[in-house]
Amino acid sequence: MEALATNPCAACTIDQDCCNHLCGLRLTQIEFDRCFRHHDDDIVVERDGPLYIVSQRDGNACPNWQDGGCKVYDQRPRECALFPHTLYVRLHHNVVSVRVHSDTKCPLKAQLISSQSEAAALANEFAREAFGDQARIRVGSETKWQRLGRVSRTLVSRVLGTLLR
Repeated sequence: MEALATNPCAACTIDQDCCNHLCGLRLTQIEFDRCFRHHDDDIVVERDGPLYIVSQRDGNACPNWQDGGCKVYDQRPRECALFPHTLYVRLHHNVVSVRVHSDTKCPLKAQLISSQSEAAALANEFAREAFGDQARIRVGSETKWQRLGRVSRTLVSRVLGTLLR
């Protein structure tokens, strides 16, 4: 486990909310096998093509978060390493579109945030591992307006799905 002195999140004023309420973490198969495979009883796993989307049962903490620290910190998944950036991945017309945004309530965002080029490189690495070297991949930033549109479409789709049942 990482030393709390080396993990900047130890100074979090909202009790590491990102790790304590794990929801929708996107993983490649390699990341899933390395960090979450042995936690099958503690997590809910959804598949979206080659991606694993992991959430904690009952909204609890990430199963790797123990004793105030991450036990896989040095080998944590890319989306964790990217934080406070977050990934949105979509396959559309045989092109993998990876959008990165940093719209978060993290109080340490200014200290933690990596440059857009570093975030894009990590996002591209994630997509290559998940979809393969032959995949057509586009990585870019997601603006607040793009995110609002995406979230709105998802919400409308869920509401309509519920109403039409």
